[in-house]
Formats: sequence, C-alpha cells, structure tokens
Amino acid sequence: MKRHYILLLLFLFFICSIFMVYAQKNVGDSSKDVNYCIQCHLTLNGKPRSVVLEWENSIHAKKNVECDGCHGGNHTVNDVKQAKDKKTGFIGKPVKKDIPQFCGRAECHGEALTQFKRGPHYDSVLKIGSPTCVDCHGDHNVQRSTYHIISDKTCSSCHSVEYSRELVSSMISIEKNIEEIENSLEYLNQRNVESKDSMVRYLELKRYFHQLVHVFSKQEIDFTRKLVEIEIEYLDKQLTNRIATIKRLDLIYIITSGFSIAIIIAFTVYVALIRKRRTKVMKNFQSRS
Repeated sequence: MKRHYILLLLFLFFICSIFMVYAQKNVGDSSKDVNYCIQCHLTLNGKPRSVVLEWENSIHAKKNVECDGCHGGNHTVNDVKQAKDKKTGFIGKPVKKDIPQFCGRAECHGEALTQFKRGPHYDSVLKIGSPTCVDCHGDHNVQRSTYHIISDKTCSSCHSVEYSRELVSSMISIEKNIEEIENSLEYLNQRNVESKDSMVRYLELKRYFHQLVHVFSKQEIDFTRKLVEIEIEYLDKQLTNRIATIKRLDLIYIITSGFSIAIIIAFTVYVALIRKRRTKVMKNFQSRS
C-alpha cells in the first residue's frame, strides 16, 4: 500500500515539475513579445489608438508584422524618444507620393511595386499623390489581396462608371475562377495526388493576375486578361479531369469493397448453414445408433 502512495506522489511531482517548467518558459517568452508601441498607443485617444485597433484586424497582424515592420523604430524600448530615434530607422507616416516605395521595399512588396511602376497610376501618384497602395488595401487595416477590397466606386472617382464596372466585374470573375482552381488543388493535395505541374502553372497564373491588378494599363490589362483566361481554362480542364478520375476510382473502390463484404457475409452464412446442417445430421446419426 505504501508503495502505491510513493508512486502516486512521484507521479504528481513529475507533473508539477513539467507545469512549472512550461510556465517559466511562457513567462520568459512573453517578456520578449512586449511591444511598447502598441501598449502606448492603446492608452491614447482618437487616431493614435484606432490605428492599433485597425491593425489588429489586418493581414499584417495575422502574419506577425508589427509596427516596426513598416515604420521602423525600436518597439522593445519603453521610451518614446528612444523608440523613435533616427538610429532605429524610424520612418513614421510617409507622404503620399512615397507610399509605393514605403510598401514596396525589397523585403516586403517589391514585385508589386515593380508592376505598379509600369502603369499610369504611378505617374499619377508622383503628380497628385494618388491612387496609392492604401487607397485599395487600406493603411493600418491592410487586407488580403482579393476582389473584396476593390469596387467600381473606388475606380469611378477618376474613371467613368461604365469602365470601372466592366473592369471590376472582370477582375471579380477571374479571381473567383482562381479560387475554384485553388480549392481543386487543395482537394488533390489532401488526396495525396501528384499535382506539382498544376501548382507551378497556378502560381504563374496568380502572378499574371497580380500584374493585371497592379499595372492597370489598358493595353496590358487586355493582353494579360486574355493570358489569364487561357491559363484558367487549361488548369480548370486539367484539374476537373483529375478530380473526376479520383471520384471514379473512389466509386470503384466502394463497389469493390461492398462486393467483397457481400461475398464474405454470404460465405459466412453458407458456412454457418453447413455447420448447422452437419450438426443436425450428426445428432440424427447418434440418435439412431
């Protein structure tokens, strides 16, 4: 009995030790994660506070891109002057015409900036300061690049309503097709089906689409849109055929499995009947003898 108590105490001691180590580890980690920029702004009112609340719902927050990722500075220092010292690379709020370079740094959205510079909107930014990245993507509540962030109202502030609606409608249609292809690829991946060739073409397709969205030159839009539509048609047919093949194989597997189970059940019943009949014959034979 004493031995059982000793083992129980040792087990409880072991569990408590693990818990304490885990708790200490978490405490140590949490101290590293303190962002004094966020803590300070949350104590303020108006815009300084709202930028943090907006950021919390952004794609940047989901990907752990914090204040210093865009604005520089030192978020680990609980002192405003030291945190914004020039030596820390603090940028603050850029002027409108500098926003494309601000967002398009090499480590961030360099390719998007290269594409944007090829279109007429970049010249407009240099002249009047818009439209920039934040006009579509937002400044602190930065959203993932989907058709949800753009509307004909955004474009019609400069372009005709008809042109804006046609362009936005076309982009929405293309992106929905791309989403269907993405879902098909995800399905094939879950089924462990080889689809590297399709994935390569899909990534190239997305690059073309982002080029279409960022360049916004009418000539390039018409050319790239045709290219994107051809790729969508090819990938759609390829993935549809592969998924159809998988579903046919699934059906064959279900039918074969059902047939096999039916044979096993029939054989089991047959054996049971034979044994029952044999037992009955043996009893009759024994009663006669």
